[in-house]
Amino acid sequence: MHILIYSPTTSAAEKMQAILNDIADHYTLAVTWSEVAACLEDGSPDLILVERDALTRLEPTTMLNLMESDRWPPLIFVDRPDDGVRDGVVLAERLAQATPAAYRVGELVIDTRKKRAGFDEQWVTLPPLQYRLLVALAQRAGEVVSHRELLRAVWGCDGSDREARELLKVHIRQIRRRLRLDPEEHPYIRSVRGFGYMLAPPEER
Repeated sequence: MHILIYSPTTSAAEKMQAILNDIADHYTLAVTWSEVAACLEDGSPDLILVERDALTRLEPTTMLNLMESDRWPPLIFVDRPDDGVRDGVVLAERLAQATPAAYRVGELVIDTRKKRAGFDEQWVTLPPLQYRLLVALAQRAGEVVSHRELLRAVWGCDGSDREARELLKVHIRQIRRRLRLDPEEHPYIRSVRGFGYMLAPPEER
């Protein structure tokens, strides 16, 4: 479990680091936004703890990027380092325990620890939103998941079936392209007209 701490306040950063040294195996402490960006590029953390006072130091554009849920792992804003960091680590551990190391659907493997998917260890790293969409389908492999259910699971909001259908169509197409899942030759992700999508091995057609 990789936890990213964003804390530009020196005193708060030192307190967080002291706490994490005792209770966390793998964490990264970032005191500037450029360090946060570098960490996200190298490998997406499983959880981001953000010192709440840090928000007042961010540029408006940066703050908007931080709030875009389709680009980031779960965020927890920390008011008091002593309580917030420990609570965040507990949540991270619970998330890790609740999530299997991998989902397997036929020959398709989704590695939840390294946030990647592929066949025969030929891995592809999907953008966070598309990765979460694939996982949402894998969690209910063999079942048809409705457009609106996927919208709620991945985007965290509700909408009409038409809105959900149009949005999902774009991202499903990109997942298929990145994983080279031809709808005819490798129909892992199937559109069930009028209902939603299903992830299942080709032999279950």
